[in-house]
Amino acid sequence: MSEQAIAGLLEDSLDSGFADELPHQIRTLSAGNPMLANALVDDYRESDRAGHAVVGNAYARAVYAFLDRPDTQLLEVTAALAVLGGHGGPEQIAKLSGVHPQAVTTLLDALGHAGLLVDGGFRHPRATSAVLDSLSPAARSRLHASAAELEHLHASSATDVAKHLVAAGERPPGWSVPVLRQAADQAVDANDVEFATQALELALTASDDVREQLSIRQSIVWSSWRVNPSAAASYVPSLREAAQAGSLDQDGCFALMRHALWNGDKKTFVRAHEVLTGSPEPVDPQTEAELNLAYEWHFGPAAVRPDEGGPGIQPRSAPWNQTAGTLKQAWRRGGDDATNASAERILQNCRLGDTSLEALATAITALTLGGKSESAERWCARFALEARQRSAVTWQAVFEALRAGIMLQRGEVTAASERARASLTLLGEGNWGVSISHPLAIMLYADIAAGAFDDAARTLRIPVPDAAFETMGGLRYLRARGHFHLATNRPLAAVSDFQRCQQLMRKWDSIAATPVPWRSDLAEANLQLGNIEVARDLAKQQIKLSMDSDPYACGLALRVLAFASGPTEDSRLLGRAAKAFQDSGNQLELNRTLKVLARFQTLGQEKRPNAVRPGQIPEQKSLPARQSPAPSKALDHTRTADAVVPAGTSMALREQPEPGDTSVLSEAELRVAQLAVRGYTNREISSRLFVTVSTVEQHLTRAYRKLGIRGRRALADELRQRHPSLHGEEQEFRLGLKVQAS
Repeated sequence: MSEQAIAGLLEDSLDSGFADELPHQIRTLSAGNPMLANALVDDYRESDRAGHAVVGNAYARAVYAFLDRPDTQLLEVTAALAVLGGHGGPEQIAKLSGVHPQAVTTLLDALGHAGLLVDGGFRHPRATSAVLDSLSPAARSRLHASAAELEHLHASSATDVAKHLVAAGERPPGWSVPVLRQAADQAVDANDVEFATQALELALTASDDVREQLSIRQSIVWSSWRVNPSAAASYVPSLREAAQAGSLDQDGCFALMRHALWNGDKKTFVRAHEVLTGSPEPVDPQTEAELNLAYEWHFGPAAVRPDEGGPGIQPRSAPWNQTAGTLKQAWRRGGDDATNASAERILQNCRLGDTSLEALATAITALTLGGKSESAERWCARFALEARQRSAVTWQAVFEALRAGIMLQRGEVTAASERARASLTLLGEGNWGVSISHPLAIMLYADIAAGAFDDAARTLRIPVPDAAFETMGGLRYLRARGHFHLATNRPLAAVSDFQRCQQLMRKWDSIAATPVPWRSDLAEANLQLGNIEVARDLAKQQIKLSMDSDPYACGLALRVLAFASGPTEDSRLLGRAAKAFQDSGNQLELNRTLKVLARFQTLGQEKRPNAVRPGQIPEQKSLPARQSPAPSKALDHTRTADAVVPAGTSMALREQPEPGDTSVLSEAELRVAQLAVRGYTNREISSRLFVTVSTVEQHLTRAYRKLGIRGRRALADELRQRHPSLHGEEQEFRLGLKVQAS
């Protein structure tokens, strides 16, 4: 059929016009074969008719109908051609199909004239799939197995042979083991980890040699970890047994250590490292440095001090050892010029790989601690892109989680939450091992900052392995969970989590200022519990420890100290806290602190809620409630991104006030009550007063109870009768908020 004939066919078949180039496209795909051309017209008619030819089911049916001729051997020849993928000539097709070579040549010529073939292969991949789909699974498997043997005899590449063996899906012969392993190595180099794992698993079924099987298992652990870490679990026990016996080779040690790190198995890591460093073959200095950094990333900052060297470190490795040792000091003293320089050297000289992942993550974290968050984020983006291009999902997920943490520090709460959740989904909850604590901690912090406590509660229901709570990631998770408890008025639960952080930190290094400021956290929890002196002491300890090394921790402690101090000190301390957060590059905490400071300045000294003066926490019977403001919720409302100042919640009285006495309402309760009387919803009140909706509800509930009333209607009558002066005061307060907002 000519293009003109095909155009006429289209006109007769379609109820609308078509693109001018469509007849030419169909003519090219069908080579003018009427059966194929008609099928392509049918496929186009059933498509969205976007103007280009479509090769679909009608075309596949036409191909099969053309080949299914009992009087010929077309199906046998085309099946062999489809399995060989166009790589085989008439001789190989003849051997694979069992058809005489001369007959094969004749049939191939006929198929070429019919328009199915071009340059020795099918004109379109849909024709190949149509032929293969016509075969039973058993017949297809036999053809692939025969094709593998045939290509092996003809010295085809290991990859070509392995593809047939994998497609066959049967236990291959013994000769295939080295071929499959070579193909797997080539696939890993080409970043086709899925095929590499398939080839290795097939090789394992073909091998009868115990040592060879062990070697294959360790290769599977390596390759599968990049895309599916949990899939490697069934191959690890034999490696662990070999390590205990001291018979694991260097590659096997690397594979076992990789798995042990990811699953928080410190004992296995240490044993594999002992076997590795005790082997006759010296460990590469760079790899040794990367492994030491990986150990500390997971198991804490007291593993190997720079002045002590490390197990297996050789004199020739000194430059790598020194660089890694300096970098690890970021865990102990925070970031500085020296750790930043070492971090940049690690990032520039370590290629992204299975042993370098945590070393690169440590360097990025050190840059963040050292005030170089922009550089850290650029490295994150670069490595995440490389990981995606290399199909290493595990690597990509780790760098995306790191990037989410940097975004959160910059105050981009929503974006950080979305990226952290995306990183969790990318790898899947079951594949994260103990490292799941990293994205979960970021998600918790972001949810707390956004006031999304229901989302945070759902995040807390995601399972975390027990082993994680002995790791650095688990430390961060515990701290995040503790702050969730603080934000939801459960300070005792928060104390438990912060004390676990304290125990872990002291187990690793009793003087380490980082990676989590547990003293500031405990100070905040004690402040919420009303333990003012304890809070002050802890905050001062943190300030002393962090003053010169960790501005973030210092800022947290200064802010807690401000809430535990009187009005003559709190603004000055908050100003210092803001400066510390600015120096650390933590925009999220800087914003919170500036808003608190602005609210304090707006309300003035006398009307400032929760500004606790030193020595003014007397016994409850000695002062009226409004004269003894409690810090029990002093930091609750600095946690949300829109928070400004803690609501002034008075300390609960041991003797409840008489109903109807408006003098017992705290200033915050009076503010909320007046806005409620004026018709504002709880959400509108929360927006105007910069507190959470939950806090508004709590203030109203307490006001109802104190006034002995049931709801808003009665509240309006009560306040109009007993507190008529509130109307003017509310106008003045609203004006102050407008000035502050401007």
